[in-house]
Amino acid sequence: MDFYILKKKEEIIAIPADEQNCKQYLDEGYFYVDKVAACNEQSALKSLQTRQVKAFKMPAMLLLLVIPIVFFAWMQLTR
Repeated sequence: MDFYILKKKEEIIAIPADEQNCKQYLDEGYFYVDKVAACNEQSALKSLQTRQVKAFKMPAMLLLLVIPIVFFAWMQLTR
């Protein structure tokens, strides 16, 4: 089942993916964040958190990999 993730200030909610229901929440001041597939609302919110962590981890890992390579290349070029 698909869920829309909506946010209003610091409150994040997951609602079943129904356009009519979503429009009501948007009219109440919520903003659309994402659409996820999950079994229930709790797992939909967990899925979103997992995506956010992955989105942070990947660039951080690449940066940690690139720094030593750039340092080594810089040392080789300045000799």
